[in-house]
Amino acid sequence: MTRLRPDVVVDFGTLFDVSPNPYILLSPEMAILGMNAAYLQVTMRLREEILGRNIFEAFPGTPDELGRANVAQLRDSLQRVVRERTTDHIPLIHYDIPRPDGTFDERYWSATHTPILAGDGSVAYILQHTVDVTELHHLRQASRLSEGATGPSAVIEGGILNRARAVQQQNEVLNEERQHLRRLFEQAPGFTAVLRGPSHIFEMANAAYIQVIGQRDIIGKTVAEALPEVSSQGFIELLDQVYASGQPFVGRGLSIRLRQNPSEAPSERFLDFVYQPIHDAAGKTVGIFVLGNDITEQKRAEDELRDYREHLERLVHERTQALEESETHRRQAQKMEAIGQLTGGVAHDFNNLLAIVIGNVELAKKRVVDPRVDRLLENAMLAGERGAKLTRQLLAFARQQALSLEPTDIVQSVHGMQDLLLRTIGPSIEISTELAPDLWPVITDRNQLEVALLNLAINARDAMPSGGKLVIAAENAQPADLPGDLAAGDYVRISVRDDGTGIPEELRTKVFEPFFTTKDLGKGTGLGLSQIYGFVKQQGGSLRLKSAMGLGTEVALYLPRTGLEPLSESAKLSVERVDGQGAHVLVIDDDTGVRSFITESLRECGYQVSEAKHGVDGLNMLAQDPDIELVVVDFAMPSLDGLGFIDAAREAYPDLPIVLMTGYAEAERLNETRLKVVPTILKPFSIDTLLTAMSNAVAAQES
Repeated sequence: MTRLRPDVVVDFGTLFDVSPNPYILLSPEMAILGMNAAYLQVTMRLREEILGRNIFEAFPGTPDELGRANVAQLRDSLQRVVRERTTDHIPLIHYDIPRPDGTFDERYWSATHTPILAGDGSVAYILQHTVDVTELHHLRQASRLSEGATGPSAVIEGGILNRARAVQQQNEVLNEERQHLRRLFEQAPGFTAVLRGPSHIFEMANAAYIQVIGQRDIIGKTVAEALPEVSSQGFIELLDQVYASGQPFVGRGLSIRLRQNPSEAPSERFLDFVYQPIHDAAGKTVGIFVLGNDITEQKRAEDELRDYREHLERLVHERTQALEESETHRRQAQKMEAIGQLTGGVAHDFNNLLAIVIGNVELAKKRVVDPRVDRLLENAMLAGERGAKLTRQLLAFARQQALSLEPTDIVQSVHGMQDLLLRTIGPSIEISTELAPDLWPVITDRNQLEVALLNLAINARDAMPSGGKLVIAAENAQPADLPGDLAAGDYVRISVRDDGTGIPEELRTKVFEPFFTTKDLGKGTGLGLSQIYGFVKQQGGSLRLKSAMGLGTEVALYLPRTGLEPLSESAKLSVERVDGQGAHVLVIDDDTGVRSFITESLRECGYQVSEAKHGVDGLNMLAQDPDIELVVVDFAMPSLDGLGFIDAAREAYPDLPIVLMTGYAEAERLNETRLKVVPTILKPFSIDTLLTAMSNAVAAQES
């Protein structure tokens, strides 16, 4: 109720009802919600007949083609009001009204459809105002039939009808254009939407837009209401910015999280889009046009392609690096092999020379009574022994030393070295061990292994001048972690690592070469690591170095596993030397100086000695003299070498004790099973070493 004057109270519902113009109130679904008396009068209906019914059920129109076209025209007008929320006019429409008897009363109408909006901007009702222009239409027809009619009434009425028809035709053209634009909007390949006002209310959205956001009812709602999940993602702020500035925003590949289904969590999508401001005639921003493309699949395909390309690049890089490392290892192996062959040959000659020098010095010491001469000979002996150690190291690098291979318990060996390591390394460095409890036994020369670990520990000590930590570790190596140069099989990994200064990258491939050292002049021969390298490679193992400047160094030895159990110390054979007492010994060596030193030394020890220049000569002497009780034979000789002699001699004299001497040897042949019972001594050697080996040979044949 609204008071217009103090003395008159007007009810607007009453005004609606008493208006002489026909009015009807419809829902957005076209249901009749109310009408005034004028409407009931012109349509010849009772209120209860049509209230609540769909307008097209209450007034179906004629069943012919013309009637169907008129119904479609009315329906399009009402739907435009709902869709566009604007008033729509039909200047003239032929829409017949059914009579109670089922016939139709011909009627022509002029209609105006006005939307009544709810608070959220959606269409709540449609108010239809109709004017019955049937009589005017009949007058127009009459004027066409009366060509001579020139009266003022006819002219006015004809003009009105002509203008109505022109407006009708114009509206039809505009409606067709509007429908065409609507179809283009709907069929656009990209997603499009129209937002109205500063709160960004959805006015229109095509099917592509609905597909992106999921099936939702968004028309008439603000973006924040329709898409609540985007409120925290910055898009509403972008819309505010575009609306306030009047400047468009272009987004490329922007990530947005949208809920495709109310029961699902938001999923990530990627969009290219434009926020284009919409301006009115005065240039004021009244809305925003949204246009874009969902590039999620394209983005994922590009990401997959990029990941695949990066994966291929990594594979190529890794493969290239592996090939480069393999080529480096191959060149290094070839270089080491060439150096080893040269070194082995030189060591052989030096061993023979040193054997003569040391042997004759030892003989001279026994015959000299002058203390001053004895001191000179002692100095010569020390120098000879240093030379002998040097040649042994060279042979170790060349993988041509004679190894005493046996099953070895790594834990026992490392624990047995602890006192020696503590004395050698000093108190400034912390020594610890990390030994796996289930270590396999290995086949190795235990003494050589302990020397190798000691040398590595000394190198680690020198890399930690201010103190640090030294760790000796051992574990069963995993197949995937084995160096590529190892044969298939099981190996134990023994490592020595420190946290010292590290080794520069350019020096890491050189540290195992003989005579290479980073120590000051006179403080190292450069043979420690090369000896370890040869020792490990000779027994079928491998070696790896890891180092980083300032972070320390680790040297790992890979030794082959054995199925044999290690022998206890008490089970090992040890036989002391004995004097000759006239026993007959045959000495076979192609080097006159070495042969002379040995025969002279043995004769002084009470042995009867015969000499042979090579293996064939030695076999002939065995055949001629059955009194020979023991043979001392060299390995490398012309015609028939030491191993050939041993094979032939054992076939004819299976119980004959034999001692093998070597200054240069092929490691594989020296380690053959048939030589396990043949004591082997390395040149140069002392007479005591020779006598002990002879005693062991006799004991081995008697056992």
